[in-house]
Amino acid sequence: MKPWLYRFAGILVSVVFIYLAVRRVDIAESVRVLGGVEPWILLAATLVYLCGLPIRALRWRLILRTQKALSLKEILVPLTVGHMANNVLPARTGELYRAHFLGRRVRMSRSGIFGSIVVERTFDGLMMVCVMLLLLVLFPKDHFLGVVTLFTALFFIGLAVGIFAYGRKSELVHRVVEAGLGLVPRGPREFVGVRLDAFLKGMRSFARPGWYARVTWYTVLIWLIEATSIAIVVVSFGILLPLSGYLLVFALAALGTTIPSGPGYVGPYQYAFVLALGHFSVSRETALAVSVAAQLALLGSVTLIGLALLFRENLHSTPAKGSASERARERAG
Repeated sequence: MKPWLYRFAGILVSVVFIYLAVRRVDIAESVRVLGGVEPWILLAATLVYLCGLPIRALRWRLILRTQKALSLKEILVPLTVGHMANNVLPARTGELYRAHFLGRRVRMSRSGIFGSIVVERTFDGLMMVCVMLLLLVLFPKDHFLGVVTLFTALFFIGLAVGIFAYGRKSELVHRVVEAGLGLVPRGPREFVGVRLDAFLKGMRSFARPGWYARVTWYTVLIWLIEATSIAIVVVSFGILLPLSGYLLVFALAALGTTIPSGPGYVGPYQYAFVLALGHFSVSRETALAVSVAAQLALLGSVTLIGLALLFRENLHSTPAKGSASERARERAG
């Protein structure tokens, strides 16, 4: 799919979800509810949410270690800038920019870095499947959750199995890939082959048994932090829910961010809050206001920090010269 078409599709998805979220909603009432939020509680939610970024950086550094040993600072800045890009670019293309940013900064293959991001998101996806299965137990009569859980599980478990199988049978996979590339003309074959090889090697960290527990622990901690921040946002509007309610709001909001959509996940994010809070008889106007507050406080804070870091980094500056092998790896990205 051409890049412009992919971005257009993401914006179209946002438009559809915005319609679903705001239909039959009194926007003036939503604005009034938004004005009644407790700012100090909202600030607390923001600070809690930002605590998850260093944990994400530690997890990504662990996944990247098979390619290159990097410091926390070298990882944290590109991670934050990448999340900012995800918030301002449609269809989650910020993940590609994160790979580009880190690759240019530390002279690594961008394709290999993107492979590590796939591994990272696979762990998040498996965590989402676990949360959705728990919600099925808590809300057994919700058929919508059952359908969503089924498709989410099929995708992420299938992805995890594929990555695991590659880790165990990497030589076989490479032989199959080389056989397939043999059917491609020489010029494109060399171009695609180098990048595909780097991408596959970027996923090899998933095959190291000793790393499963550590990466899983980081993932659980990240999700606890982000779930807590969402719960605090809900509380800032004076809405008190059972623990299962906060979990439902967080799970659907997290699911909304996985859908390729317009900038800032606008649309799916709003609809997730409307669906989840509607379960507990919260009005659509209030749910819409809560979603906007969460977007501005949580995603907005990361966006501002990422923009500041990007400005400081000054991507237009001339990169430092590296060794011939480093420049070769960068070109391979």
